[in-house]
Amino acid sequence: MDTLTLVPSTPLKKSQTPDGLIIAAIAVGSVLMLAILTQAPILATACVIIFEIISLWIYFRSIRPLSTSPKLQFSNTDMERLRSETLEEITDSLPRAIIALDKSAKIIHANEAAQTMLSPNMVGRPVGAYLRTSSVRPEIERAFNGEIPESLSIHVLQPTERYLDIDFSRAISVQHDNAKDNVVFAVLADRTQAAKAREQRADFLANASHELKTPIASLKGYIETLQGHAKDDPIAREKFLDIMAEQADRMQRLVTDLLSLRSIESSEHIAPSETADLRKAIEAAKDSLDPLAKSRDVTLAVDLPSGTPATTFGKTDECVQLFLNLLENAIKLSPKGSTVRAELKKFPRWGGEAFPLPLRKGAGFRRIVNLAPYENPVWRAVISDNGPGFSRTHLPRIGERFYRVAGDLPAQEKGTGLGLAIVKHIVMRHRAGLFVQSVHGSHIKDTERMEDETSGTSFSVVFAATSSKA
Repeated sequence: MDTLTLVPSTPLKKSQTPDGLIIAAIAVGSVLMLAILTQAPILATACVIIFEIISLWIYFRSIRPLSTSPKLQFSNTDMERLRSETLEEITDSLPRAIIALDKSAKIIHANEAAQTMLSPNMVGRPVGAYLRTSSVRPEIERAFNGEIPESLSIHVLQPTERYLDIDFSRAISVQHDNAKDNVVFAVLADRTQAAKAREQRADFLANASHELKTPIASLKGYIETLQGHAKDDPIAREKFLDIMAEQADRMQRLVTDLLSLRSIESSEHIAPSETADLRKAIEAAKDSLDPLAKSRDVTLAVDLPSGTPATTFGKTDECVQLFLNLLENAIKLSPKGSTVRAELKKFPRWGGEAFPLPLRKGAGFRRIVNLAPYENPVWRAVISDNGPGFSRTHLPRIGERFYRVAGDLPAQEKGTGLGLAIVKHIVMRHRAGLFVQSVHGSHIKDTERMEDETSGTSFSVVFAATSSKA
């Protein structure tokens, strides 16, 4: 912010008060002259002179004005600059997100709340890069024409899904970049949490009722059977109770996953401010899944960096849940005697390399949550298995709610179809990237089977790195 310089609008005038030093000199000279003429004693003369000087000093102190400086006045340029600086200071001090726009709808100022909401590098760019809707520009033009624009409620999908309310001011004249300019202020209010809460309540009821319908019907049928002709059959009763227990476990997993997904989606628009250690998250997930891997004769092999923590801005429990879901899917899809691998590696910059190049032969590839290349360091975690793989027709739907691709698994191991949806939304909340490549077994001919061309799936998650310790 430029330093405000005050320039007086009129020249300073000399004070009209008599000079006290001149009067004092005349008075002292008169006393000395009188003493010489009357041959008065020197001591008496000195006392009279001192008394006279003190009296004159007291007199002039009592009649002198408090300030002899003229009143400073602001020039028009100073007033404009003061006005613009005051407006910037006010917007920066307010908790609401506020941006200032010029006639071309370019952002010329954004307070901290607006930069946190949209982007830290938004100043100098068009507002359409962040509020991608055709209804914003006409309201800005109305404001510059002196009208009072209507309040807007918009739905933004990038960089994350948001519901925003926008209020515009009339055009205001300010001093900007050494020139007088008109600007319009836009006040943004984030209503994402309330809007998503309404949507999620409706989705939760619809999804839960649909998914719970089958196990509830199954439980009801077995209960009726046990109450009827099978009530005295111990073998049938034992079999039916086991099936009922499986269905009850399925309902419990479903409700748990739905609640987890709802919790993540409700805060997805708020990026985590704390730090998480990805290395510790993968280790925690591996420790939890070791019993499952041993029971299925699958080896869990992890390749993690040693030394400093692999930190990123994120929530530790959500990162653990992300790797739990990916590793559990990989274990369940892997044949006996195979290996599930988890690798974590740091890159000094992100150039878009989601997987170690080249891609596996015959692999389908998809960017589930894209992450644009940039010059900052990243952590890339890759989880790979040697399961049957996904066909290319499945790839576009990976991450959808209740979409299951584990068609060859037993019914009790098929899951809820929410695991990868939870992974997707955790990645979106952490402003990370999620990629998948998969080779389906049917795409590999028996004559071409080699160790590096087997079927399987790899998921890659790319997080922005931070030097902060978790």
